[in-house]
Amino acid sequence: MNKKLQEEIFKALLEFESQGDVFEEKEIITLGCMANGSTTELQKKVLTTLDLEKLLTDYSLDEINTNASILADKGLIKINRVSTTVNKHYLELIKSLVDLDDFMEEM
Repeated sequence: MNKKLQEEIFKALLEFESQGDVFEEKEIITLGCMANGSTTELQKKVLTTLDLEKLLTDYSLDEINTNASILADKGLIKINRVSTTVNKHYLELIKSLVDLDDFMEEM
């Protein structure tokens, strides 16, 4: 448990949320028995621990995931756990559930 890292994660989430809704184009591939196809659609961008790994270069993905999970367990942020096919686990940070003042009181 690293309180400094937890604070950096929470502040990064607040900074991301202050930008408003950010959308990105995603290519959706449809596999069919006769032909394959793809379409693009706009999806809301979510801050992930993979993004935080690039921002917080002093910490590993495992450390960031662990401390983000602790924040979620304390009820300070809402997360979604994601696993990829290459056994890389990361978290999507959905939203903060408290403001910075309440966060500092909890720490």
